[in-house]
Amino acid sequence: MLKTVDWKSRSKAAGIHLAFTGSVALVCSLLVFFLWYPFPYRELSGGQALFGLIVAVDVVLGPILTWVVFDKRKPRPELIRDLCVIVMMQVLALGYGIWSVYQARPVYLVHAVDRFVVVSAADVDPADLPLAESGYRNLPFSGVALVGLRPSRDGSERMKSFELALAGKDLPVRPEYWQPLNSDNQEIIRQRAQPIRILMGRTPENRALLERWLEKNKVSEDQVLTLPVESRSIFWTALLDANTLDIIGYVPLDPL
Repeated sequence: MLKTVDWKSRSKAAGIHLAFTGSVALVCSLLVFFLWYPFPYRELSGGQALFGLIVAVDVVLGPILTWVVFDKRKPRPELIRDLCVIVMMQVLALGYGIWSVYQARPVYLVHAVDRFVVVSAADVDPADLPLAESGYRNLPFSGVALVGLRPSRDGSERMKSFELALAGKDLPVRPEYWQPLNSDNQEIIRQRAQPIRILMGRTPENRALLERWLEKNKVSEDQVLTLPVESRSIFWTALLDANTLDIIGYVPLDPL
């Protein structure tokens, strides 16, 4: 039986399929990592791991199936049918995967008192969007916008927020609280942010990483403040310009 297998033609067909699938995966990666998960969100929001899993399965699955079914002795219509079925399976699998990545994309970086919180499209209840200010009723297609939170207007609203927070729906994922980052938000940031030297002094590893960042970006210690960035169970650190409070970088350190 083994002697009747045309290893060369099967391997060639699988190789061609692999090259084509790899090219499609490369195009999709540009879409994902440049539009939906720019640095640092590809790691903070899990985009890199999720996309890697989807592509690995899809890229491997198609060529393997092609290798299995490809046989030049088959009638041509049957061979074309088999290959079309494989391609259709791949397209459906990749389409579903890309849609899942899109639904999980980060859309806002929300300042919430003592930290920034990464909010993904999946975190937001679509029924809440009409309650937001006009500029926030549609989630961004690409990029991550920096926003602040307005204070509760009265005791009733504060009580509702408290109850929803206990149920897992905290202020950063509620569109009716989003607002442009204003002077009140910035004042809170200035009060809560810490000098970078505090984080540097915790461990030798922290110091080494932050010193490399400062050297690379030609910034001195006294020009940088830090504030945590929370994304589900992951914490990084945002580096802020001490004068303008603009975010000037991110490092993979848990400052809490």
